[in-house]
Amino acid sequence: SEEKPFPAEGEPFGLRGGPRRPGKSRGRLSREPRQRHTANARERDRTNSVNTAFTALRTLIPTEPADRKLSKIETLRLASSYISHLGNVLLLG
Repeated sequence: SEEKPFPAEGEPFGLRGGPRRPGKSRGRLSREPRQRHTANARERDRTNSVNTAFTALRTLIPTEPADRKLSKIETLRLASSYISHLGNVLLLG
């Protein structure tokens, strides 16, 4: 087949249709699919673990109103502040 130097009218540049050539890969998916899927699964597990820890921490921090869901940064800042407050209560009686 003869390659045309420019796409046909209405056809996006560089995205010609037609059958794919065997042995030619498109994108990263076909390079290392098992490694990528394993890494993605590990990242999902890590993210889930972090989110579970934040959920547990949110239950320990008093908020007003009590059912308000804190963002991650709010949770960290309030936890730090609350720990400091509890430390002062212990020191000062």
